[in-house]
Amino acid sequence: MPNSDKLTFKVLGRTLEHFGVQMYTQRPPALAELVANGWDAGAHNVDLVLPREEDYSPDSSTIEISDDGTGMTFEEVRDEYLVLGRNPREQYGNEKYGRRIMGRKGIGKLAGFGLAAEIEVLTWRDGHATRFWLKRDQLRLKSNEVKDIDIDFKREDPPDGGTSHGTIVLLSKLKHKTPIKIEDLCTSLARRFSRTVRGRMEIRVNGDTLPDPTPKLTFRFPEEGFAEVSLPSGEVVRYWYGFSPETIKLRELQGFIILVNGRSAQAPPFFFGVESTASGQHSTKYVIGEVEADFVDAAADDDSDVISTDRQNIDWEEENVLQLKLWGESLSRKVLAECARTKGEEFENWALNDPDYSERLNRLDRASKKQVKSFLRTLGSAEVESHRSRDLASSLLRAYEYRHFHDVVQDIVDVGHDPEALQRLLVKLTDWKVLESRAVLEVINGRLQIIDKFESMLANDAPERAGRVGVDNMHDLLARHPWILNPEWQILSEEKRITTLMRVWFAAEETDDDDSRRIDFLGLSADRRTVIIEIKRPDHAATQKEVSRLVEYKDKLSQSVPDEQIQMVLVCGRNPKITPSELKLWEREENREIRFWNSICEKTKRTYSHYRALLESDIDHPDFASATREVMKTREVIERGTVHRGPEEDDRRLGRQDIEYREGEDG
Repeated sequence: MPNSDKLTFKVLGRTLEHFGVQMYTQRPPALAELVANGWDAGAHNVDLVLPREEDYSPDSSTIEISDDGTGMTFEEVRDEYLVLGRNPREQYGNEKYGRRIMGRKGIGKLAGFGLAAEIEVLTWRDGHATRFWLKRDQLRLKSNEVKDIDIDFKREDPPDGGTSHGTIVLLSKLKHKTPIKIEDLCTSLARRFSRTVRGRMEIRVNGDTLPDPTPKLTFRFPEEGFAEVSLPSGEVVRYWYGFSPETIKLRELQGFIILVNGRSAQAPPFFFGVESTASGQHSTKYVIGEVEADFVDAAADDDSDVISTDRQNIDWEEENVLQLKLWGESLSRKVLAECARTKGEEFENWALNDPDYSERLNRLDRASKKQVKSFLRTLGSAEVESHRSRDLASSLLRAYEYRHFHDVVQDIVDVGHDPEALQRLLVKLTDWKVLESRAVLEVINGRLQIIDKFESMLANDAPERAGRVGVDNMHDLLARHPWILNPEWQILSEEKRITTLMRVWFAAEETDDDDSRRIDFLGLSADRRTVIIEIKRPDHAATQKEVSRLVEYKDKLSQSVPDEQIQMVLVCGRNPKITPSELKLWEREENREIRFWNSICEKTKRTYSHYRALLESDIDHPDFASATREVMKTREVIERGTVHRGPEEDDRRLGRQDIEYREGEDG
């Protein structure tokens, strides 16, 4: 007979490692095991005290699990609790304290070692309490060792002010380095116990009752409670499922959980293994459900046990769960398809009821509208957040609005599951250089933004050159973007040698005229072509001296580069203060221009502004229609291989072309 004044724990090799440390690597299943011990002890209340995230320290923090169950006498600790592998159902059957027993294998007590290196247990009943300590290092043996290890303990009085019976488990020297996300843990624990269990035994974390883990649903079957179905074997299964409007973030809430005797036996997300092949497989993160199948763990013998020790998985190869598996597969396929269909219809309804979207949709022809609606349903059933789905829906519609530019919509429906259609699409994307076209549009979009910046600088009378770093100035604007002066000059770049040379010549001039010093020079060149530019700020009118100076600099440069064509441009704000004859000479002579900032801005805007309708998707703008006609005409030429027009086309007009620009046209 065991010594009544001694507690021992028989350890078999690496039992502690296999069924404690390694089996319970995550907090939720380990804590759920310790909570389940309270249920089997007849508890009506279980309290968990967890460290706050900001206070968490593995070395100093503790986790406490207390319950008001029957507690244990010293003899029960010695003869029952410290006996590893003891099956309580062999002694009590499947029920105790008027409830189904959850435990079966007799090793759940080791779950604490998945969280901590030391476990302190205080248990009391009938006015007597026993406190004992289990330490991981003390109980760790080599694989071939068997040993009875003495357990430190002491007898004491029950805690003051508490219940007449109960148990407290204190975990210290915690294993996990990261703080506990208490909100997620509470949801996970609530998910692992049925509503019935949580109704009969209140589970609290830091004083707060576990919440209902079910997220907001747009659909639930049945609307309340559970539906019941009888399997061919006669076993009864209860279940419900629902659809969330948004992606369910916490994996513990996704899919089905199988509850057996009020506790999880198959952890979520679970779809009976059909999620990779079922129709509507993208719906897995929007579905939540529960399946109650108590018959899976109805027997008391060890041979019928099909639930893993950590209650994460059921052995689906066993015969007594085969019919449940077949039924679950059928249910999962139905639910995923139903969810996909429901989400698709909801998304289509959103689009049709959105004023802006429906207005754009109604402008399409009947066949295109039908296709777009079909794609909306497909898009709505995909695994995409709602705000992102709406962006994609706009892009889908834009593909049809731009069908004259990128005629690929007829193949979209086949992409993804029809290799030949995918090939046709790729060929078409390549032939029409869709990516290159998009790149060109990006360049044009950038130029429109530069033009807006140009206008702002004119309005603010930007200086000729920067007085300090970071200041907007006309020199830097034209040096970076010479196409502002002439679209043909986009191939030119600043020739700093020429710019510097003209600045040196100017600095050598003796002048006390402050206004004349508000001046700058810019040299551009490419392919034996040179442009020298004298820049005056927007509010300045050039003088006779400044005009003559530019001619002088041109003559000097001609001596250095006699074979290059040199063009002169004077840019100022108003009509220059020069004689009529000199002005007439400038207008008549080739390779010299006087340009005015405002007219430069207006002409450049006219050159590029008609692209705004394309970039801003303004399909009602005349420029959009003009570009559409031009693309259609271009395609006709490419497809026919000739530019010849038939008689029926002679009277048609294409409309304004892209760039209507005549060099030197100013004023």
